[in-house]
This record gives sequence, C-alpha cells and structure tokens, in this order.
Amino acid sequence: MQRTHGAGWLRELMRLSTRDPHARRAWLARREILNLLDSCQGKLAALEALLREHAGDRILVFTESNAVAYTIARQYLVPVISHETGVAERKHILDAFQEGHYRVVVTSRVLNEGVDVPEAKVAIVLGGGASKREYLQRLGRILRKKEPLQALLIEVLVRNTIEEGKVQRRYVPRETADVDQ
Repeated sequence: MQRTHGAGWLRELMRLSTRDPHARRAWLARREILNLLDSCQGKLAALEALLREHAGDRILVFTESNAVAYTIARQYLVPVISHETGVAERKHILDAFQEGHYRVVVTSRVLNEGVDVPEAKVAIVLGGGASKREYLQRLGRILRKKEPLQALLIEVLVRNTIEEGKVQRRYVPRETADVDQ
C-alpha cells in the first residue's frame, strides 16, 4: 500500500476512520486481518517446536499483541512483560530470567528499547510487523555485551501475507547490518 498510496496512508486512514464510515470499515477490516495474523495457530505450533528445539537456552518471545503474549504465558506457564507490567514486577522478571530462574519470557513490544537481556541466547519474534528499527532493537536485546557475540533471532510469520512483505521491505543485508552494542 505504501508504494501506491504514499508513506502516510495508514495515518490518513486512521484519521478518516473517525468520521467516514467507509474508512472506519476499512480500518476495522485491517485490524481484523492483523488480529488473525497475530493469533495464527501455525505460529503457535511453530513456537512450540522452537521452544522444544532450544530447550537448553534462555529465550525471549516477542509478540505484536498483549492477547497473544498472555495466551503464550498461560499455555507455557512463563512470565509475560507487557505495558501492564509494573516497574517492580518487570525488574523481578528480568532479574529472575538473568539468574536462570525463568527459561522463557514473553513480551509484547515493551522490551524493544533500552533493556539489556544478555543471558538470552534466542529471540523468537511471532509476526513480521516490526519496523527495521524495532527489529534491530530486538536483535540488540540478545547481543548485549557478552562473549562470544552469538545469538539466534527467529522470526515466525505467515507466508504470502502482509507480514512477508513487511519483512522483505526491512531486510538488512548481513554485511550492512549495524547493531549498537
């Protein structure tokens, strides 16, 4: 859509949706598509397989929505950090993760910036909705000041959907990727 309607098309659609019933229906349809992609059963099955495959590693799971984060937390009995998590609870969860008391922590977009989680060896991102900046910040969460600088970031998305297009648009060739450490 950006190529045909310009960079501000989404902001314009959101603005119009407040007063135009057609724009409102389009906005709601877009939200429904994103919700369906977020909660896709195939992603959850892939997550289950990845958690088994990396059973010995500490893992951060990034989701695009709180609903999916809490679903995963309930299913696997792991802590979740969302915008609803208080500062003290967030610190407790991250400290316990660093100390090895938790093997997996799931989060919905709140650990993108300013939080170091060097004990995480694997990051699993459910969904291709992240911008290039968010993607690099997530990668930075698991590459912070540890030797050797090795980590695995796995992105799970639904093929032939808008998620795939978003990932392709933000792809950074390996030799030009620059993550601040």
